[in-house]
Order: sequence, then structure tokens, then C-alpha cells
Amino acid sequence: MNKKQWYTWHSLVGIKLAILICFILITGTLAVISHEIDWLANSSQRVLPAVSAEKINWSQVYLSARAQNSTKILNINAPIDDWFAVEVLRLDNNGERYREFYHPVTANYQGDGRWLNWQRFFRMTHRHLMLPTTYGITLVCLVGLVLFFSLISGFFIIPKWWQGFFKKPRTNNSKTFWNDCHRLFGLWSSWLLLTVCITGIWYLIEVWGGRASFPEQKVAENTANKLVVNTTTSVFDKVINSVDQYHDLTIKRIVLPSTKAQTIIVEGQNETLLVRNRANNVVFNGVNGEYLSRRIADKQSLHVRISEAADPIHFGVFGGIYTKILYFSFGTILCALAISGTYLYGLRQYKSKRGELNIAKKVWQASWFGIGRSKWLSLGLITTALVIALLTFSNSTLI
Repeated sequence: MNKKQWYTWHSLVGIKLAILICFILITGTLAVISHEIDWLANSSQRVLPAVSAEKINWSQVYLSARAQNSTKILNINAPIDDWFAVEVLRLDNNGERYREFYHPVTANYQGDGRWLNWQRFFRMTHRHLMLPTTYGITLVCLVGLVLFFSLISGFFIIPKWWQGFFKKPRTNNSKTFWNDCHRLFGLWSSWLLLTVCITGIWYLIEVWGGRASFPEQKVAENTANKLVVNTTTSVFDKVINSVDQYHDLTIKRIVLPSTKAQTIIVEGQNETLLVRNRANNVVFNGVNGEYLSRRIADKQSLHVRISEAADPIHFGVFGGIYTKILYFSFGTILCALAISGTYLYGLRQYKSKRGELNIAKKVWQASWFGIGRSKWLSLGLITTALVIALLTFSNSTLI
């Protein structure tokens, strides 16, 4: 294809799904900092002054959680960052999940929070539009393929694109200015767009049968009529104190016995790069604290390593708050890219008269009509996602 044909297709695929693309990009950008949004919204999650993760008193937190009430403890999660509280995930008497927060050192109870918080909202709307996961993920990933085509075609229509990173937008007229802004946004956000598109393709592969599986581990199956073992504090202490004998991991999550298995699973991170917490673990018997098995991330297959790397790379969590800020900043530029492209399309469609003022409304109208019937599909999907979210989250307010 020549440059004109590349431009035609670039403009066409971008404008037809512009509304849905903007929604997915905005929710994805906010999903990167969703834990921090919850931290701002719920004072129970805050630990100020900050406390180093190395000082977490796991045994005392477990003791305090058991003393707080008798509902089932599902797992205990390390703070997201040094200024976060330890999170205890529990089941209430109705079988609904909820969160409790404890100080990492003193283990004082700080308050509770809903399972369906802002982090869940942004993740679920971005990941699968609140639809059944297989179909929702497929739909979002197909939009990712459209974005991937837009990225590739963009380089074909920008002559000597590598020289344009520091070109100041021209102000000759509105069309020239927004065209230069759109190019600038595209160049600077191209690395992130490529990253999320490639990982999105991997999610599509996973959801349709390409998911990697860890080798089976030795566990203590629950044979006591599905009754949940209530791990004693002495057994819990034994588990925590013996983790270092079997693994060099930094504890990030402790999964307590369930109706499926009488095991305590300690998950975490070591020096292996780009893996989720579950890639490293040590499994213990929840009744007596005896060691059963372990999983070491750097000994897993290439397939597993690729699968485990997808989430940290897609959401930028591999470097803590620093990479989150990086992803959020360039994600904002990526959102500006989609919005400016939509506006630029309208500018090219609307033939304004020289000296005409207040044309923005007419330009947006031109973009609206240019989207065509596909806008109803996009608006229908977004409305459905928001309605389902409203119904799902309506039991109580977001905190």
C-alpha cells in the first residue's frame, strides 16, 4: 500500500471504534493506579508514616485478625507499597468476600472495605467490559488488534518519524496544530501502545486455549466433609518461620486452608523478573504446618514464564510506584492520542470557513457522524458494562 492508502485505513479503523477505544484506554490507564485510588478513598488502607515491607509482623496480623471476628480468613496480602496496610480477605456470614486492614507492624485493626472496590471496578470494566470473561476479553483484545494496526499504519504515514519526537506543533491553523499534536502523542506513546497490544494478543491466545499451566504440586486435600481447617496460631507461626528453609522468596500473600485443600500456601517474589506472586510459593499442611512442596519461578517452562510476565508488563506493576507513574503518564498521552485523532477526523470532514469561530461543536458533530452505525455498538457495550457494574456494585457504596 502507498502512503495515501495507509492513511485511509488508519483513519477508518480509528474513527469507527473511536468511542470504545477511548473507553478501554481510559479505564486501562486508571486501572494502573486503581490501588492508589482505593488508598485515597479509604483511610483504613493508609499507613503513615510509611513502614518497610520487611517489617511486616505476619504472625501478629493473623492473631489480630482471628481476634477481630470469627469469619473465615481466605488470605492475607502484603501491602501494595510501604504506605499501605496489610489486607486480610475474609468471607462474611453470607459467603460474600470483604477486606480488613491491619497495621503491618503493630497489627492494629484499621478498618474494612468492600471486595468490589475501585480496583475491581477498573480492572473488570477494562479487562472484559463486565461481560462473561471469555467473550469480554475476546472483544477487548480484538480492539487491541485494531490499535495494533493503527500503530503500524501510523509509522507508514509519518515521513521520517524518528525525527519527530521533539518537533513543536505548528500553529498555522487548527487542522495543522491538531495533526502535529496527534503525531506527537502517537510517537511518545508508541512504546506503551506496542506493549499493551502484544500482551493483549497473548491474553487472546490464553482465553482460547493457550493458557500455561504450572506443574502439579503436592497438597493436603480436604477430606473432612469439606469442613475448613481453622489453622492455629502456633501452626501459622511455624509456617512463617520455616519458609526461609525452602525458598528465598519475600512473602507477598498467604492463602489459608479452604474447602478444597487443607494447605497454607505462601506466595511471593524473589530475584526472578516479571512474574506474579503465585510463580513462587511454598505449600504447607494447614493442620500441622509440615512442608509439602514448593514452586520456583526461574525453573518454570518458557510458556509459563511468558504467561506470568503478561500482567506485570501490561499494567506496569513490575517496578512498583515508579513504573506505575510511568505507565499512567504515557497512558494519559495514549488517551489524548485517541481523542485528538477523533477530533482531527472531524476537522478534516468539516469544511469550516476562514475566520469562523466556535467550530469545536461542529467538528465533534462531524466526527460523530463519521463514526457511523458502529457508534451504537460502542455505546451499547459501554452502557451495558456500566449498567452491570452499577448492579454488581450497588450493594454498598465504593469506599
